[in-house]
Amino acid sequence: MRILLLEDDGDAADRVRSALADVPDLDLVSQATVAAAVKTAGAKPFDVLILDRMVEDGDGLEGLAQLRALGVRTPALVLSNLGATRHRVEGLDAGADDYLVKPFEGEELVARLRAMLRRGSTRGHPEVFLLGELEVRVKARTAHWRNRHLDLSPKEFDILAFLAANHDLVVSRQMLWDACWPEYRIPPQINVIDVNLSRLRAKIQAVAGAPLIETVRGQGFMLSDGATA
Repeated sequence: MRILLLEDDGDAADRVRSALADVPDLDLVSQATVAAAVKTAGAKPFDVLILDRMVEDGDGLEGLAQLRALGVRTPALVLSNLGATRHRVEGLDAGADDYLVKPFEGEELVARLRAMLRRGSTRGHPEVFLLGELEVRVKARTAHWRNRHLDLSPKEFDILAFLAANHDLVVSRQMLWDACWPEYRIPPQINVIDVNLSRLRAKIQAVAGAPLIETVRGQGFMLSDGATA
């Protein structure tokens, strides 16, 4: 999970990092100023933004408003000492997806991040995705390439549907895990994501001539439209 943290207090940043220590594939980037956070979030994809409100150059909500104006829709959680009702309302009205008041419990922070990712994975998605010659029907749970049926296991279809729903994003392992294995809080020893991805790619390759699922090194996966397949 790639997370951008806006926090100018070193001890507070360490507490967040400690709370997220057991999150698989954690990549936490910490910035101390609104300006630096906006620049970083606009330059590379993140799964989640965690924003403090009171930092040295302003309010984290100002940075969130700038990012939303730029079209950045990354789920955002405000983590702040400002906990009055009006402060929470300000945060949500500014485009935050959740608001957690300090001091916080690590388990609650992680649970809220997981819930945000789940909500983001299903919000406003159509029932049918058409990517080039690939058709994925979510309600019918079927997938075809140029009218050729893809014989997928339930979990393989879950992965393909999630990638199709987020085809314009780099999908991290954590996002895949939270969306396709919601019954588990912690990944098992065996890397079931890689196993299922390998099988899914092989089945797509057999009918499309290309695996279509691209690996973005150090970040995750993207589903291509197969234009060159």
